[in-house]
Amino acid sequence: MLSALEGLAERKTLREYAHYYAASAFFGKEKYDEVERVILSHLEARDRCELISCSISSGTISDSGAVQFHILKGRLFEFYDYAEMSACFIRLYHIRDLSNNKEWVAMYIDENPATPWWAEERL
Repeated sequence: MLSALEGLAERKTLREYAHYYAASAFFGKEKYDEVERVILSHLEARDRCELISCSISSGTISDSGAVQFHILKGRLFEFYDYAEMSACFIRLYHIRDLSNNKEWVAMYIDENPATPWWAEERL
């Protein structure tokens, strides 16, 4: 996914811990629709998967109890890859910083290729 967005991102990160991956990418505010199209085309091209998608019309991001950012719009993707037995959560936000009114698009990805989702149920 990150490589598909290579030319659009102003900055990106990728972290790994105990077989769990976290990534982020940041874009100019005008790139929202294009980034959303790339994410959708990447996810919809996969076979044997489940895709859940939710649109966000507004929201806030609080830190230590104080609202720092407004989410002007966004989209959440929950993706289960049956062949790889992994789960991936993607958040796409158009954000405005309340301290200086700057706006940007942020994408956050959490992937768990070792998810217990398909393991034997224990109760």
